[in-house]
Amino acid sequence: MAIFDAYLQAASLLFQPLPLLALLLGVIVAMVGGALPGGSLPTLIILLGFAYHIDPVVGIAIVVGGAVTNTADSVPAILLGVPGGATGQATILDGYPLSQKGEASRALAVSYLSSLTGGLIGAIGFFFCIMLVRQIIQLFGSPEFFMLSILGIAMVAIVSSGAVLKGLVGASVALAITLVGFDNITGTPRYTFGIEYLWDGIPLIPVLVGLFALPEMFNLMLSGKSVSEQADAAIRRTRFEFKYWEAVKEVFHYRWLVFRTSMIGLVVGLMPGVGTVAAHWLAYTHAYQSEKGAKETFGTGDIRGVIAPDAANNAIDGGQIVPTLAVGIPGSSHQAILLAFLVLIGFVPGPEMLDANLHITLIFGIGIVVANVIATGMAFYCTPWLAKIAYIRPGILVPSVIVIVTLSAFQANMSVIDLSIMALFGALGVFMKMYGWPRPPVIIALVLGEQINQYFWLSINAFGWRMLERPQLLVIVAITLTVIVLAIRVQRSASSTIARARTDMPAPAKTASQVTPDGKDGSQ
Repeated sequence: MAIFDAYLQAASLLFQPLPLLALLLGVIVAMVGGALPGGSLPTLIILLGFAYHIDPVVGIAIVVGGAVTNTADSVPAILLGVPGGATGQATILDGYPLSQKGEASRALAVSYLSSLTGGLIGAIGFFFCIMLVRQIIQLFGSPEFFMLSILGIAMVAIVSSGAVLKGLVGASVALAITLVGFDNITGTPRYTFGIEYLWDGIPLIPVLVGLFALPEMFNLMLSGKSVSEQADAAIRRTRFEFKYWEAVKEVFHYRWLVFRTSMIGLVVGLMPGVGTVAAHWLAYTHAYQSEKGAKETFGTGDIRGVIAPDAANNAIDGGQIVPTLAVGIPGSSHQAILLAFLVLIGFVPGPEMLDANLHITLIFGIGIVVANVIATGMAFYCTPWLAKIAYIRPGILVPSVIVIVTLSAFQANMSVIDLSIMALFGALGVFMKMYGWPRPPVIIALVLGEQINQYFWLSINAFGWRMLERPQLLVIVAITLTVIVLAIRVQRSASSTIARARTDMPAPAKTASQVTPDGKDGSQ
């Protein structure tokens, strides 16, 4: 497909009333979910249960809209000193002191515009990288895609949460689970034990709900994280009078810092498994080390300490989508959900996404631009409500989300057994979260298992073990090993930065669980 024609087709599909409405819905879900203590992951998983019944373009528009979740993280981080998600941690260091000085509106406005600029730079990077990868991937055959899938799972397992062995074991078990069901290649059932339900394999949606949504809700309920009183107090003491032109001039004044930190986000996003948190902290560290006078003013309310991490936050989305679409290797939990969503609606990541379905791929880039613009406008006008949403009491939030995700898990196949699968993997997910077992490698292996099986069969029958001698395959192995080494170094650098910064981080606002009925601090 010609590139220009693909752009026109992508734009014509996206700029229709229903897809645009779906994109707006995705942005709303992202903004609300990003401000919630449990994060936006459970809200995104809800969409998976309805994937079979959604028009593909509409479904993609919703998921793309969900990519701007990081924009809302700055609201509780700046107003209350408590991040709505992990990507709001570094913003606290200077955003919260600015709020305490009465400059919350200034900090939020600059944060929103930095996120918008970072998102646009990330989208441009996405278009460039997709065109580059499209040329390279034409040299690949089934052996290369088999090796990419195996090495991609290994890469994410190795750099996930610093738990290499646990990540590899989890991915291996997940690959074994994908063997259950009817084998389309040989025409025989495998490991079904005479159970008709297993002929279609282990369904993906109940597994995703169990592994990702339920543990987050369980953790949120145990934490009792609710500071609605603090949120109300912050809203009352803050006058949200945004001086848009002043914020624009301030971001433009630090345009090279915005550009550099956005590029950090983009590059880190291209490394599967490293994650948004690493880009967030690396951008803050870069600003701390490179900006004039930053070592004396960072941590006390320097606006540059807000600009740097928030520009990287949204730029990373453009980078993470590239390996997800091009080779089926997601760079984060959110991208793993996106990968599962694509498979459920009938799109297989790889050469088809860059050739026959290039217009579908480009929808993601165009959608990121539109979603960032909508999210920024929404953030300016809805900040007081976002601050309130951020601290809905767990007793209200958790049951509501559990009911909805259970419904989404059930209605996909309309089988009660799906609920048992969801509960089983929910217990497994809670165990993995509690004991530091990374979950993204498990989901990636479950999603790519059938594809790996197919590519391996084609490679063995076409080339035999001589496929290991192919130059393209050896180059892939070398590049993957290099990326793994770089990704580990990036993660270690981010971890050391976090460890140093936490000693200077402002004390978070007390939660309702830490305050006794008589008003005394009950955290001890």
